[in-house]
Amino acid sequence: MGNKKRYAAMILLTFMLVFMSAIPAFAYGEAIIKHTADNGNMVVLDDAAELLSTGEKEQLLENMKAVTEYGHVAFITVYENYDSAKKYAKSKYSSFFGKQSGTLFLIDIDNRMIQFYSDGKVARSINNTRSNEIADNIYKYATNEKYFECANEAFNQVLIVLRGGRISTPMKHVTNALMAACLGLMLSFLLVALNRKRKASIKEIDKEQVIEGASFQERTDFIKNVTSKMISQKRTRHSDSSSGGGSGSGGGGGGGGSSGGHSF
Repeated sequence: MGNKKRYAAMILLTFMLVFMSAIPAFAYGEAIIKHTADNGNMVVLDDAAELLSTGEKEQLLENMKAVTEYGHVAFITVYENYDSAKKYAKSKYSSFFGKQSGTLFLIDIDNRMIQFYSDGKVARSINNTRSNEIADNIYKYATNEKYFECANEAFNQVLIVLRGGRISTPMKHVTNALMAACLGLMLSFLLVALNRKRKASIKEIDKEQVIEGASFQERTDFIKNVTSKMISQKRTRHSDSSSGGGSGSGGGGGGGGSSGGHSF
């Protein structure tokens, strides 16, 4: 009798363990919030890393709905990721929307990255450049663990761009100023170096042969030789410059999605 009770208790315990282990999977499934707009575009919010409160999820979902006017939209978080943020964002987008038009924003806690991935018509506006600019503007929210503010501002700026507006890019202006300063220093250095080289070349000319000791014929031959070399160099430079142009044809076309991100 005692054996039967122990056997029944073991069966009951096993059943309870199996049931308890199934609860997290069910809860995770419920954590993915989906909404379909009247035009058929979807909003997907998958906070797997549990960065947002229930109230923040509801507010963010409402704000994301405005983006469905232009395409699908998704917000994803991940706590453990064995791939790059870029590949993970693209994979998640494909699993939700395939190749349809839309945009996805990812907060990758494992890689410490925020990442955009867009496809279709939306990718023409939220292209690589715009994705990087928006990420530059908002990454500090993620650095300070203000994840709701980070995601909310991400979609606010996405919406501005989709509506044809312009977003401020302070980081870009700072970078351009630094690059201009570096370029100025490099040009100054090159000018100094060229002037020194030119002076050294002049000193190497045999002044006695040209001015004092050489005969009229020798001076004439020397001048002809120098002149022919200068003409030859001029022709070579002109040929190089004319053949070097025309390679800067416009980019940005073609298929495939766009992406951009920033570490935090």
